[in-house]
Amino acid sequence: MRHNIIIFFLIAALTTSWSCKQFLDLPAKNQRTVTTVDDVKTLLASYLRGVAELRVKPLYGNVMCLAPASGTLMFEAYSDNIDFELAVPQTYLKPNNNHLKVEQGYADLLLWNDFNTPGLIWNQHYSIVGFLNSLIDQMEEIEATPQQQDQLLGEMYVHRAYYLFKLLEYFAPYNKGELGIPVYLHTGEGVLGIEMPRRTQAEVYKIILDDLKMAETMIKRTAPVAGFSVFYNNRYIHHLMAQVYWFKAESPAKETSDYEQVKTHAAIAAENTEAFIPTTVTGMINAYGAKDPNYPALCQENNLQGAFGVIYGSNFQYLLPGTYGPENIPLSAEFAALFKPGDVRIGAIFNADPARAGGKVGTAGKTLNWGWPSDGTATGSLKRGNACFFKPEEAFLMLAEAQFRLNSTGEAITTLNKFKAFRNAGTADGLAGDALLQEIIDERRKEFFGDNDKRWLDLKRFGKKTITRKLFFLNKSYEFTVAPNDYRYALPIPLTEVQENKDLIPNEGWIAIEY
Repeated sequence: MRHNIIIFFLIAALTTSWSCKQFLDLPAKNQRTVTTVDDVKTLLASYLRGVAELRVKPLYGNVMCLAPASGTLMFEAYSDNIDFELAVPQTYLKPNNNHLKVEQGYADLLLWNDFNTPGLIWNQHYSIVGFLNSLIDQMEEIEATPQQQDQLLGEMYVHRAYYLFKLLEYFAPYNKGELGIPVYLHTGEGVLGIEMPRRTQAEVYKIILDDLKMAETMIKRTAPVAGFSVFYNNRYIHHLMAQVYWFKAESPAKETSDYEQVKTHAAIAAENTEAFIPTTVTGMINAYGAKDPNYPALCQENNLQGAFGVIYGSNFQYLLPGTYGPENIPLSAEFAALFKPGDVRIGAIFNADPARAGGKVGTAGKTLNWGWPSDGTATGSLKRGNACFFKPEEAFLMLAEAQFRLNSTGEAITTLNKFKAFRNAGTADGLAGDALLQEIIDERRKEFFGDNDKRWLDLKRFGKKTITRKLFFLNKSYEFTVAPNDYRYALPIPLTEVQENKDLIPNEGWIAIEY
């Protein structure tokens, strides 16, 4: 099915079912009514409001369009920080589960059988790319000052780069350079019905980085617009460039200069942020729960209370223990063992109240704190789903790894120690080689627990961990082994997309489990 979209001033027809081909199915330019720079600003602002404000649906995409809550749940389910072999019988499948009462729902999540969430991400991200394409094309035909061109195009280039990067991270097998993603950057009569094969990963990285480099050039000469610009932000641009080069640097598309680029851009992204990085449990709850206006990151929040409850525990646990589940989520022993005594994150991630969870506290108790991942409350009474983007903490860890990869061990230790000081997590003094790299990986794992896609992407990128899982669902036992470079690290492309686009090679291995 095809859906033609005509962009009107203040109005956009939005469909719920899209394919990446369909973002090209826009009418010729002379049929659009976007004719002035104010038209573009109004449409773009309607999208940006949903990016910059909590619990707001943008013009295109869903609430939390940068990281849908269902995606965070899926990525956690596909990772290794929660002890799912304990969680399933202990709490997920208990009668008091207040969030997901259908056993197959957990089976799909924990057996790598979720086909709906990848489809949601694919369709939403490509629809937003198409929206941005149409406005970028239209900017060629309207009168705007050079400053307006920079401010509007710069904003759109960074957003387009972000969504294409996420599509590449999620749907491209990390070790197969020929299998990138489909990309087309224009709209209009001349491209209707075009078939789009997957570009190589190198080609896609070039497109992403070209967009970011253009935005970087623009922001050097033209300042952002206060109250309007969101991604058109010097620190955010450099942070995203560091992320792109960092992920590219271990892929088949890697180039010798990648880690130098990571070092340059991560250093800029981390600059002058130390004073704003939270160093207490309360500070972390407020910063990552979008309650600290000085925290230098972009935060989003879902509009559905309890959206994270399915995996991370009910938002009603605090009312009457034993009544509302899931509750007291067990964390893996391997994960708990990473933390040194005194680490600030212990009080945030692990239960600290002896009156809860049968007295299981701290890393020895291996039980998730009701209030984590942070929703801005101490008891997790909201659990709407929160995510922060362009965290300075990530910039420090990317910088440390880049320095390590460039054989600057001393610099890497200095940067890593600066980060560890934020968390009272000891030092990396005396480490070198694989031990130092593993320390960086472990810090990422501790720091980004419950943080959208980060642990899953680390498992994909570093390729150092095999996940094994034995579970019992619907009267049947299941045993899985997910090794590095397993096909499950490239999400399934929606079947409707493959059927519509004969030139699109699907990701192999994905066969739905029939229960």
